[in-house]
Amino acid sequence: MLTAQQVPSALARRSCSSALSQLPLEIRTRSALFSVPNSQIASLASQPCSSAFRPRARPPHPGRYQRYQGPTLRAATRTRSSPPPLLRTMADDHSSRSNFNDIRVIHSDFELDVNLDKKIIEGYVKLNVVADRGSPSHLLLDTRDLTIHRVELLSPLQSPTGEGGPIPLKFQLDEPHKVLGSALRVDLPADLVGTLTHGSRLSLGVRFTTSPSSSAVQFLDPAQTAGGRHPYLFTQCQAIHARSLVPCQDSPGAKMTYSAVVRVPQPLTALMSAVPDDELPAGGLPHLADVEPPYPTSLFAFQQKVPIAPYLLALAVGELSSATLGPRTRVWSEPSMVEAGAHEFADTAKFLEAGEAIAGEYLWGRYDLLLLPPSFPYGGMENPCLTFVTPTLLAGDRSLTNVVAHEIAHSWTGNLVTNATWEHFWLNEGFTVFLERKILGRLYGPATFQFHAAQGAVKLAAEVERLGADNPYTRLVPDLSGGVDPDDVFSSIPYEKGFYFLYYLQELVGGADVFDPFLAAYIMAHRHKTLTSADFRNFFGEYFNKVPAAQDVDWNTWFFSPGMPPVTNTYDTSLAQQAYDLAMKWHTCDVMGIGSDGPEGASPAVVAGWSSEQMVAFLDKLGQFRAPQPMHRTVTKRLAELYGIYDSNNAEIRYSFFKLAIPAEDDQALSATAAMLRNQGRMKFLRPLYRALHRSKAGRQLAEDTFAEVGMSYHPIARKMVASDLGIKE
Repeated sequence: MLTAQQVPSALARRSCSSALSQLPLEIRTRSALFSVPNSQIASLASQPCSSAFRPRARPPHPGRYQRYQGPTLRAATRTRSSPPPLLRTMADDHSSRSNFNDIRVIHSDFELDVNLDKKIIEGYVKLNVVADRGSPSHLLLDTRDLTIHRVELLSPLQSPTGEGGPIPLKFQLDEPHKVLGSALRVDLPADLVGTLTHGSRLSLGVRFTTSPSSSAVQFLDPAQTAGGRHPYLFTQCQAIHARSLVPCQDSPGAKMTYSAVVRVPQPLTALMSAVPDDELPAGGLPHLADVEPPYPTSLFAFQQKVPIAPYLLALAVGELSSATLGPRTRVWSEPSMVEAGAHEFADTAKFLEAGEAIAGEYLWGRYDLLLLPPSFPYGGMENPCLTFVTPTLLAGDRSLTNVVAHEIAHSWTGNLVTNATWEHFWLNEGFTVFLERKILGRLYGPATFQFHAAQGAVKLAAEVERLGADNPYTRLVPDLSGGVDPDDVFSSIPYEKGFYFLYYLQELVGGADVFDPFLAAYIMAHRHKTLTSADFRNFFGEYFNKVPAAQDVDWNTWFFSPGMPPVTNTYDTSLAQQAYDLAMKWHTCDVMGIGSDGPEGASPAVVAGWSSEQMVAFLDKLGQFRAPQPMHRTVTKRLAELYGIYDSNNAEIRYSFFKLAIPAEDDQALSATAAMLRNQGRMKFLRPLYRALHRSKAGRQLAEDTFAEVGMSYHPIARKMVASDLGIKE
């Protein structure tokens, strides 16, 4: 079983306070974020726990999680008669400069011309907006590094007959903020303002051009592609990069539908996070008549009829082909990778069907995958209708397709039910990890769910140790006020601590048989909406209002306390135990880090038949054991030789081994790590490996030299984050 004793004791102990449950909190709006003054949290969090309580004894669920023994609570006591405090909320999104709570964009029509030579996108967007509060005098949009050419009122026109064409509007770009960009302020006509009431609608048009330095867009030269013949473009808008692609209200709380017509050089293909529309508008790009490409072009049209947050806008342009995976699914990529992608992602339709069985109907129409070039900075990005995935998933044996299960799960948790602001990111990712593991458990059995849950707990402990147990960004709900960049806060905390919390709640109220219907009801009640942690708490409380144990949740500690969770979940580790036992043998064969030939009886036969996930579990657990004292390089070399690490096509196995071997200053591992850093740009691999190299005496210069060599080939987001990790100012 995974207990607090299996993680560093410093991480297993958390201070807390019953006073946390006395915070004065109240509900104000459905789409708002909640906050508690930092000074109050800091004061309360520093107080020791006055007491602890033990949960009611409950037998394990027969035939499901046999080894479950109930969570061990370390939270403060609250009597049953004391109602839980409500959470104070407020409507601002600290990561957006728009006024979407006053006047909201509900639909955008885009005209886009992609110029791969100049590395810019010429654009025009028609914005359909609705007044939500009072009589707004202006519209604020988020932008960053955009050139705004004109803004015009399209409707209602002010002439009695509606003739005369669009009316130019006054606009200005505020001084740029280094993180949030420049607010585009559009003044509405005074005579129109007086007529606006709640629900009033109007349409505006904005003509704009992106910058070659747009943080949302990566332009690839032909040499950076698999085919080597044509340039390539792809976008990554999460968290707050949509504003560098189009003028928008760049908040997850500002959902909209959209349509688009995209013009690209022949023979390239455009794809978007929408369903392709075979009926091209007759006028083409009427608002971009001033843009005349000097080469043959093609037009592609798209419709997204389900409201999405702006961070889910996505565009890719390149030499693309596809293969059908199922009636609703296909894989796209450069032609040379289509066959490999079709083989690797053959189970996509099964994942989709399992997701529907758990979470309800899939509402997005298509579920396609786009296998991107190696510089894509994430494992996957849940762009609706078109998930972007990294080629590092191409292991050849379908062993890494749990990433696809994760991105499919986002079709419900994240895309359909969305965090209102980035403070509540765990509502996207914690729920999605939970649903991902439910999908895997449904397909491969409860033990698989438990295996991934146990591995997630190991990752959570390692992440808390890396960041520091008192780091405020280890809270489920961090404070992002003051212009904090959500990218700087990104970690596995919202993923794994969020999952950990949901699993705790599941077991508290009676297990999966009770919690699964709640999960489906939660998704149904909030689909097409955004919500905060306060909203989730309220829904949970209402749903389980007759379950006494549900009243025992210490919400404030879970949401606001840094470090490890206030409970210790236990999981069935039967699938992982072989890996953990082998890790202990390798650990004890070289406790002092002075070298050995490996444990007695070590041979490839020991791991024959293991899944790649078990191999990763072995390496990660060994890395956890060796954190205080690195192994000797003779031991890591022996391990790699015995288990064929360098022959593996599985990027996760090589990554986990490199994290173990770099502190050992294993020269072969150092060289292989640098090669991995040169050949792909996935931040999950880049950042920890660069950090590990930089901490190593033998690897520090190698890290700096490698980044100097290939850093410009990384996506702008990845390049910025790695530079920060290495202490390099860009």
